[in-house]
Amino acid sequence: MSIKEIATQLKLSVSTVSRALNDYPDISPSTKKRVLTEAARQGYQLKDVDTAHWIQAKRVITAIIPHQEDQYLDPILSKVLAGTREALQAAGYLLQVAAIDTGQQELSEFERFVKAGDQEGFLLLRTRVNDPKVHRLLKLNVPFVCYGRTERAAQFPWLDLDNYQVGRLSFKHLYEQGHRHIGVASVSERYFFAKERLRGIQDEALQHGIELQTEDFLHLGFDEEQTYIACAEFLLQRPKISALICLTSTGARSAALAVLRLHNTAHKVEVVGCDTPLDELSASLGITSIQQAPPQQIGQQLAQMMVARIRGTQVKELQVLLSPGVVTPEFAHPYNSYDNNQ
Repeated sequence: MSIKEIATQLKLSVSTVSRALNDYPDISPSTKKRVLTEAARQGYQLKDVDTAHWIQAKRVITAIIPHQEDQYLDPILSKVLAGTREALQAAGYLLQVAAIDTGQQELSEFERFVKAGDQEGFLLLRTRVNDPKVHRLLKLNVPFVCYGRTERAAQFPWLDLDNYQVGRLSFKHLYEQGHRHIGVASVSERYFFAKERLRGIQDEALQHGIELQTEDFLHLGFDEEQTYIACAEFLLQRPKISALICLTSTGARSAALAVLRLHNTAHKVEVVGCDTPLDELSASLGITSIQQAPPQQIGQQLAQMMVARIRGTQVKELQVLLSPGVVTPEFAHPYNSYDNNQ
């Protein structure tokens, strides 16, 4: 008999059955009793009678990222996942990464991973407003951690940048530099981080008596080439713009490259990248970053939270909000100096 057969019989996830058999504290006593009763009925054998632990499922963590256009792994997520993999490996876990389309088949694709039952938990990256994957994992009581939040953030573990303050800080920085014609390169507000950053930008603008108009916004995807073309066209059509806030690292680098090619030093457009790593490339392009910590460090923290959740740490102890700061390209090391005036 297998764990999967027990799960099928009880209409539970394989992960829940595995955790019940291993006496994890986040599984209710009633569920453990059901699982143990069914396991005994099916003749499932104990791994070690002395320890009373059952055979455990594979120690695999699955990271789910949304597939967007032709690019689904941008520079930030790549570095985040590198840190996650390193920390999970040190804790005895393997990391597998899966990209899932965000269309009508999203939940059915995700269900295939959940029902496979060969993982201990899930990491959800780039969460969306009303994210169906979050709802499903909450219902199944499967351990997971989000890099980002949703409207149900109080119910699950998450690590997130204070994106509302990111928006406010980006606009405030530009206003204090004397900019009054500020554009915003956005992405779909179905992503929770984008919605929050936009809200912060608009609130900060209104505080300074500026009401951003529809034509001040450029809506982008995640494909680098298309983003570059859109930024170049936007800047050509709006010559009065002296600064551009970009909600993603892809947008920031594409916009900075467009500025470099389109404008001379007499008409310099300052580019602010929200959560954009200020590495050598970004610094050479003159990007000002609103950042909180190195992406690889973020990944390591996500891994530590995932392991803690698997071991039964309570949800409320695994909710971390990071404060942003302004990092300008003249700093030699991008994470040594911040302007944290908020």
